Parts: sequence; structure tokens; C-alpha cells
Amino acid sequence: MSIRSRNKVSAEFSSASISDIVFLLLIYFLLTSSFVTQASIKVDLPTSSSDKPSPGKNYVTVAKDGIFAWNEKKLTDREELIPYIEEVLQDDDTENDVITLRIDKEVLFDEAAFVMAIVAENKGKIVILTERSSGIR
Repeated sequence: MSIRSRNKVSAEFSSASISDIVFLLLIYFLLTSSFVTQASIKVDLPTSSSDKPSPGKNYVTVAKDGIFAWNEKKLTDREELIPYIEEVLQDDDTENDVITLRIDKEVLFDEAAFVMAIVAENKGKIVILTERSSGIR
């Protein structure tokens, strides 16, 4: 009668716990990314058929009541934008070369042209933020 050893080490790997962790992390990042707000100023964006995300991390907001903002900072006059934009575009960092323009659809084009001119003078790029339209026009 032979005695068998029952203390064998199993070489199996269970991937269930890893997949659970990855799934929970995915849910966490999906939920938290949807709650990121762009600015405290209410802006009714124009509509577009494009849904590409905004590449810029610096943005200018122009509300219909004439309020300008640089990222989250409200400004009293549009001339105050010039030093902020110049400072960002003077850096050698190419990620900062893109300025996102969040402008209300009821704002006159003159306000948008002012911001575009400053960005163009400093050799930057501009992206106009829009909302995706529900239908094709």
C-alpha cells in the first residue's frame, strides 16, 4: 500500500479577480469623466455634426451677456485675455498651442474674431467647441 502525497501545489491561475478589478476601474473612470464641468459660466453652444473631442486644455469662454473667462477665471474686459493667451502660446510645449473657444451661439462674431486674432498673432491653433446636432441638416 503506497501513501500518496496530497500537498501538491496547483499551477492554475484564476483571472476572475483581475477581470473584476479592471471592470470596476473602467466603471469608475467612465462615471467620473462624465461629471467634469467645463466652466461655471452658462454657455449655449452652437450645434455641429462633428463630435470630435476638444484637444486643448486651455479655453476661452464668451457668454452672451459679454462675460469673458480664461479657463475658470472670469475677466472684466476682453483685453485681459491677451496676456493669458500670449503666456500660454509662448511656451515651447506644443500641447498648449491649442486654445478651445467656448462661445455662446448668440454672441456677435466680433467677440470670436477678437480671440481668434490674438491666437493667430501668437501662432496658436483654435478649436471652436460645439454641441452635436441631433439630425443632419
